[in-house]
Amino acid sequence: MMIKVMVVDDDHLVRKGFITMMPWREHKLEVVGEAGNGKKALEFLENNQVDLLITDLAMPVMSGIDLMRSVKEKYKDISMVVLTFHQDFELIQEALRLGALDYITKVELEHEHMDEVLRRIVNKMDEQKMRSRDAHAHVQHLHVTTLVEEDEGPYSPEVNASVWRAVDIIQSEFQQDLLVTDIAKRVNMSRSYFSRCFRDIAGKTFNDFIREVRVNHAKALLTQSNKSIGWIATQAGYPNEKYFSKVFRELTGMLPGEFRKKEPVK
Repeated sequence: MMIKVMVVDDDHLVRKGFITMMPWREHKLEVVGEAGNGKKALEFLENNQVDLLITDLAMPVMSGIDLMRSVKEKYKDISMVVLTFHQDFELIQEALRLGALDYITKVELEHEHMDEVLRRIVNKMDEQKMRSRDAHAHVQHLHVTTLVEEDEGPYSPEVNASVWRAVDIIQSEFQQDLLVTDIAKRVNMSRSYFSRCFRDIAGKTFNDFIREVRVNHAKALLTQSNKSIGWIATQAGYPNEKYFSKVFRELTGMLPGEFRKKEPVK
């Protein structure tokens, strides 16, 4: 079954170009609608099924942020992705807080990473559906108030839901100091069992996952803004610029400044 996509951007040429050049069908995606502002997008959504909304943020009549707020309230099953061609990372952070799965930057499209972008988005939609199912199973078990402890065999729906809830916490609070003990407690799990489950379910250790989220955010800031490395380090959750540079180099093979020169600000 094809995933139905709507693209919202006030720049007609950008919107048409984006719709035309992306290899939608290769990833089982189909563009079923487009609009030039949030108001027109909501009118379309009233009468048409959409699974994935890709929207710009800075638009007349109704901004992308206001559109996302309305969609989150009225159409909880629609996944949302930000399409940004501007240096508006304050808005992007707000969009992520509102539940955006991801954001597509001009740099990614210019460097012909279109396949990679769509593959990433579809994977995140699949993860979101899985988390939603697991979370529902966990509502179904509200009477369980004790800590989830080690069990035999595959992880239970409760354990899966707890780990994906931790993933959501990391993705929304990565700018803060995140300790495995605190997150384990917040999702009702013991620290040692949580660490093992997180590694198995999320595919990497708790600390590695946090580092990847922070560095990915930093990479986007480096290519989309002229802000200092120190400011970007803080925005990525690393108040210590020297430590941030060390972590960044470990994950990317280059220092932040070198990465910026390789991927110049657009």
